[in-house]
Amino acid sequence: MSPQALLARRVALWSLAAMILLLSANIFGITRLELQSRAVLWAISTLPLLLFLPGLLRGAWKSYAWMCFALMVYFQVFVTEIFRKPDDLITIGLLASLLLLFCAAMVFVRLRRKELAGSGA
Repeated sequence: MSPQALLARRVALWSLAAMILLLSANIFGITRLELQSRAVLWAISTLPLLLFLPGLLRGAWKSYAWMCFALMVYFQVFVTEIFRKPDDLITIGLLASLLLLFCAAMVFVRLRRKELAGSGA
């Protein structure tokens, strides 16, 4: 794997971790909900991202590509939240980590496919 693809992969994994941490902080910061309700909301919000984790850790470019399709739903939600609460730093961080994740994943997919096509795999 080329150094550029490796860097893109690392950036994608770190931004995914940041996004999950910020989602957790955002959800568990909702004090008007019971803990069980927050746990269910957390599971609904993070499980779609965590489903891609085994493929991401293996470096499978198809997992990165499919994750980008799932990120479109999160993008719509985060942009709506930004317009609703423009001064919320967690929401701004969520959108920033999502954009970084999407860009790094797409760069990784492009570089990795080019490498695999060049090696005849």
